[in-house]
Amino acid sequence: MKIVSGSFLLLCLAGGATNAATADSTAREQIDAVMQPMQKAANAHDTDRFMAGFWHDKSLVFVLNGNVIRGWNELHAQQLKWWRNGKTDVVYTPLQPTQFQTLAPGVVATTQWLGSRRTAPDGKISTGKFAVTSIWKNLPQGWRIVYGHESWQR
Repeated sequence: MKIVSGSFLLLCLAGGATNAATADSTAREQIDAVMQPMQKAANAHDTDRFMAGFWHDKSLVFVLNGNVIRGWNELHAQQLKWWRNGKTDVVYTPLQPTQFQTLAPGVVATTQWLGSRRTAPDGKISTGKFAVTSIWKNLPQGWRIVYGHESWQR
């Protein structure tokens, strides 16, 4: 996977290239270890397991097509609605590799491109494509999403 290297270049110029590359690789592996169970939970429509990767705080922000959701409790409640309390049949499929970009020490942005397939209320199959960008912060409890943005392509 390609790592966007703007901040990496600055670190190289400052003489920290070896440590920066290691830090990026380590952060990526640690975040991926959180993302993989989240992806499985999403396809199982298990809101509690999926939300484990989010910062459990009222400061969490998630933007979906211009609608702002503030706080872990609000996002959790909304996720339950989106997945109809686990009764949805939506399946998510990665469309390309996740992009990782280190923004600062202990702060990483990820972008995922996903496809979805579900049965619409009228019984027809509905498919879609969307992108999710997440800002991850290395907190005492591990890497957590502190800010997210999702947009759909129609």
